[in-house]
Amino acid sequence: MREAPRIEEATQQDAIAIAHLNVWAYREFSTELGAEAWPAWVRTLTAIAPAAETATFLVVRDQDALVGSVAYRPPGQAPAPLPAAWASVDLLAVAPAVRNEGIGRALVQACMDRAASGGATTIGATVNGLMAGAQALFSGLGFHKEQGLARRGEQPYWLYRKELT
Repeated sequence: MREAPRIEEATQQDAIAIAHLNVWAYREFSTELGAEAWPAWVRTLTAIAPAAETATFLVVRDQDALVGSVAYRPPGQAPAPLPAAWASVDLLAVAPAVRNEGIGRALVQACMDRAASGGATTIGATVNGLMAGAQALFSGLGFHKEQGLARRGEQPYWLYRKELT
């Protein structure tokens, strides 16, 4: 995928493909998470239908295959521990074979654009301490690492926040 990513809203038929992409994209963390935490992550990563009750999934396709996805939630739907008044970015996943091609950046930018056009003043995300790539992506897009959150298992989590103008 070398051209600019084309982002579209996911359909109900995309749910299984999003779940598979999420597991594939996050699998690199399975060893560090350990045998107890990884199965819980997989349950979260594959719970697309419940997430879709409060989020709009945006996707990028390469021909017919999904290579990127993200869950965008408008203000009032942000999951804890984010403040409910914020818009949020969640479950960002990019296929390992197409990383560093701007797909993750384009998906987060699309969430920021939706948030701004919907009147949100702040957008946020939580990022696991293992995810150096995600931390760099959010920082590069102007998000500020706000605070450490309660650990989930052995892993620290960070709150990232961006004020929208």
